[in-house]
Amino acid sequence: MSSKRFNRNVRNLIAAFRGLPPEEHVSFPRREKHIGALMLAAIRKIEMTAITPEQIIQENWASIVGENIAARCRPLKILSGDVLLIHSPSATIRSELQLRKSKILENLHRHPRCEKISDIRFSGVIS
Repeated sequence: MSSKRFNRNVRNLIAAFRGLPPEEHVSFPRREKHIGALMLAAIRKIEMTAITPEQIIQENWASIVGENIAARCRPLKILSGDVLLIHSPSATIRSELQLRKSKILENLHRHPRCEKISDIRFSGVIS
């Protein structure tokens, strides 16, 4: 039977009844918090309800770069809040994307939360 089954006040009451010394710790009791307040704080902290620009780009990737290129490249991440990093192992596809850069940016700006993206960088190596 674990000695931590009851809180300290109950354990001290049982100890007094049994004639044992009270349990004394250096820890301080904390106020209990309501689970609803904790969950709300956690949701706000990690922004579970907010859809990120990366998710929007991922979901609409084929319409942003085109069906034929979408399978050969993928968005990696947004750097510094305004630069989209695109990965493609093929130098040919990277140069094709470079030629279509202004059209890709135009397509990006049509999607919500992607208006701030001002530049695109291309990478052949996953960082």
